[in-house]
Formats: sequence, structure tokens, C-alpha cells
Amino acid sequence: MSARFVLRGLPSPVRAGGAGLRAGAPGLRAGARGRRRGDRRGIALIVVIGTIMFLTALVTDISFGARIRFLTAVHERDEAKAYWLGVTGVNLYRLVLLANKQLGENSVLSEMGLGDSLWQTLPFINTGLLRMFIASDGDLEEDEVTEFEQSGQVSDEVREESAETTTRFGSRNFLDFDGDFMAQVTGEECGINVNRLYTRSADTRPEDTTTGKQLLGLMSGEENDAWLRERNIERLDLIGNLADWVDADTNVASGKGGYEDDFYNSQPQPYLAKNARFDTRTELRLVEGWQDEVYDRWAAQLTIYGNGKINITCADDVVLAGLLQAHLTPRPTDQEVAAIIALVRDYMSGASFKSGSDFVDYLKNQGYSPDDELAGEVSIKTNVFTVTSTGTVGDATAQITAVIDYTSSSGGTVLYWRVD
Repeated sequence: MSARFVLRGLPSPVRAGGAGLRAGAPGLRAGARGRRRGDRRGIALIVVIGTIMFLTALVTDISFGARIRFLTAVHERDEAKAYWLGVTGVNLYRLVLLANKQLGENSVLSEMGLGDSLWQTLPFINTGLLRMFIASDGDLEEDEVTEFEQSGQVSDEVREESAETTTRFGSRNFLDFDGDFMAQVTGEECGINVNRLYTRSADTRPEDTTTGKQLLGLMSGEENDAWLRERNIERLDLIGNLADWVDADTNVASGKGGYEDDFYNSQPQPYLAKNARFDTRTELRLVEGWQDEVYDRWAAQLTIYGNGKINITCADDVVLAGLLQAHLTPRPTDQEVAAIIALVRDYMSGASFKSGSDFVDYLKNQGYSPDDELAGEVSIKTNVFTVTSTGTVGDATAQITAVIDYTSSSGGTVLYWRVD
């Protein structure tokens, strides 16, 4: 019984082991808590890093967007400034053209043939020349002018001096502004008016009209003959296509017969002949045969404005050659045309024609025989002008093209206004 008692008194191995596990439980719980704290610290670090990355991306996006909006606003501001600088160039020329018209109404100047000369003495105006003129008090240095012609820019010294002039407009000095403008003027009545073909009667061939004869003369000559032959182009077709575009019928005017819209209907984007007057010079590109090279070769000598008379004081040599080819009998050769133009230029360098009749009399005195139409086809006055003015501020540029008619209005009537 005592052995059994001793055995019963001994602690059970299982219970002893259990007691040992229970005795070690606090240490195990402390280790678990440490691991959990370590896990929480890792999660917090990830959250912090993620938050920082998110905030960085957000701030970067906001900053980038703000920068884009700022640059857009600056560019729009510069575009507005450039536009109004372009308008300034147009308005300056409107003042010049107003003075030109008033001089033209002076009987003494008109009698001398100088009534339409002011605009021709100022073919362009720009802020660079104005700045140099003001900074030098009208005494331009040749080296400064040469540098400006080469670079198109004035020095910082000239710019600063011109901005400090004592002439004031409102609260700012004259030329004290950002940017520059460049404006130039051309006379529309210095070329051949193709809109006159609109009045052609149906039984008159285009080349038999006065305008058709002038166009034929414009495209004549050995050089033009070779140029047209290389491209298999007929000058009569070119003239006839112009007539078809503006006349009221739908028949081909060149004498070949047919429907004038066949070419236009065959285009990738079909259209019809206008059967009305041209509204812009670039509209010539829509006429059959007048695309690309043909337009580039002769469009500058054509106009759609004015009364149709050609101002011989501003017509270039190509237009003068067309006039002589059209109205002299017999038709002069290329060498004779060049000689006549040289005589006319030499005469106008020291004198002025007073009228179309005066021009005809001059040709007769030189031994040539102009027809009866020529005196009524030329003039010494321009009433319609194209002013092209470009304003530039930083990288922003605005070009304004305005056509202004002074025929019946001293202030001029705007016929066309385009902003590019």
C-alpha cells in the first residue's frame, strides 16, 4: 500500500509537463506580442510610404497642371498682344492711305502726276525702323540700317532709347511695348482684273475681250511659250477657264464646247463653277488649270478689285509687258517690249504720267502705235489697297490681311479681313 501511495504521490509526467507549459505561457505571449508589434510597424511604414508617394504624385500633377495653365495663359496673352500689334500696323497704313487720298485730291499735285505717290514711297512700316528713327532723332546710321536689314532686329540700346522718348500716348511712351509689327501695302489696281470677264457676252470669246487680250499678253513671250509647252498647257484654255468660273452659263467658253463643270465634278470632293465674281485671289486655285505652278507664276499680277484700269505707276514689268503685247500694233517682240519698258522706267524716274492719254502720247512719240483702247485701260491712281500686317510677341504671331477701298470713302471701306 505504501508503494502504491508513493506512486500516487509522484507528480504525473503529463501533468508535470502541462505545468511546465503553463509556467512558460507568459513568455510565449510576450514573444507573440513583439511579433505583432513588428508586424504593425511594417504596415505603418508601408502606409506612410504609400501616402508620401500619393501626395508626391498629387502635388506633381497639380504643379504640372498649374504650369500648363500658366504657360497657356501667357501664350494667349502674347497672342492677344500680337493681334493688336497687327491691327496697329493696319491702322498706321490707313492713316498713310488717308493722306494719300487727300494728296490725290489736290489739283496741283494731280496735275503734276504726284497724287498717288505717298503710299509708294512707304511700301512697308515696321517697329524696327520706327525705333531706329526715333532713337537717332531722324539721323539714321548706315551701319545700324545695314544690321537691321540683315537680322531684322534692333539692338537693345536702340529699343530702350526709343521707349524713353518724350512723345506720350496716354500714360505710356511711344513704342514702349513688348513685341514688334511689320506692315506692308500693295495696290490692287496695279494688276489685271479678272473679274471683268464676268461682263463678257455669251457670243464673245474670252480672248477677244480687253481683259482676255491683256491676259494673253501676260502669258506671251518666248519664255512663257517654252514654259507652257513643257507642261502641255494651252494659254487659251487658262483664260477660258477663268471666264467659265465667273460667267453665268454652264457652257465651256474656250470654243471647244461641253459642260464647264465636268472637271469639277471629277474631283475627290466635287464642286461646281461659281458663276459669279471672285471674292478672293486665292479662289483662283479652284479654277481648272490654275492650281500650283500656274497660280504661282501669274497670280501676283492679277487682281479682283477695282474698276479694271491698270495703274501704270505701280504695275510691275510683267504687267506692263502684258499691256504692251495686248495694245500695240503690230505686236512687239520680246526685245521690243524690254526696250519700251526700259524707256518708260527711265521716264518715270524723273517725271510722271498725268493720265492714261499722256501715257499713250508718250508711246506714240517713241514711234509706237497703241490701239484706241489703251488710253481707257490705264490710269495713274490706285483706290484699293491690300495691307498685310504681322504682329509678333515672343513665340506668338498674328498676321492680318486687309483689303481697303478708298473709291468712295475718305476713311476707306474694308472689303476683306483675315487673321492667320
